[in-house]
Amino acid sequence: ENVELINYKCHDIRQQVAAIRNAGAGTVPEEMLAKVEESVMIYDAYVKTGNEVLDTILTEKNLWCEKQGITMACIVDGKCFDFMDTVDLYAIFGNALTNAIESVSKIEDADKRMISVMAFERMNVLFIQFENYYESELICHGELPETTKVQDGTHGYGLKSIRYSAERYDGCMTVETEDNIFTLRISIPLM
Repeated sequence: ENVELINYKCHDIRQQVAAIRNAGAGTVPEEMLAKVEESVMIYDAYVKTGNEVLDTILTEKNLWCEKQGITMACIVDGKCFDFMDTVDLYAIFGNALTNAIESVSKIEDADKRMISVMAFERMNVLFIQFENYYESELICHGELPETTKVQDGTHGYGLKSIRYSAERYDGCMTVETEDNIFTLRISIPLM
């Protein structure tokens, strides 16, 4: 309820800034108006899925995306994740989105700086999908791509961690690359 109230107030502030911008014609410095708009932008980034843990993860990543000029689209039914341990939610969504953000942030074309996240249940199966553009060459060893980060012993575990979390629930993970689109899919049976 508090978040909804804040969203209403932020909407009103954006409308007032627009009115000042249109009516004031230079009486208020543009930099000041831009700062007010930026300060209320945080509430536009709030993601509401029906699962508090997922809301936190997705909102944090969405804020990071906005700062980097990346569009993140989410269609996630958070209620489907009530059975899952918080650690696994962070492992799956945190790692997948960190990897996607790192990949997309290297792309100069603003139209390709996009990440898509979908999660829903169909016929007693939980489907999770992450998609993003990529431009760097991907080298696969087995079914997983090799890390593109400098090898210092601490990288290359994100996808393995996601797969491990999916398998804890008798699920599976697949990776597909086609036409410079990286797709990570996870399927978990719901019994």
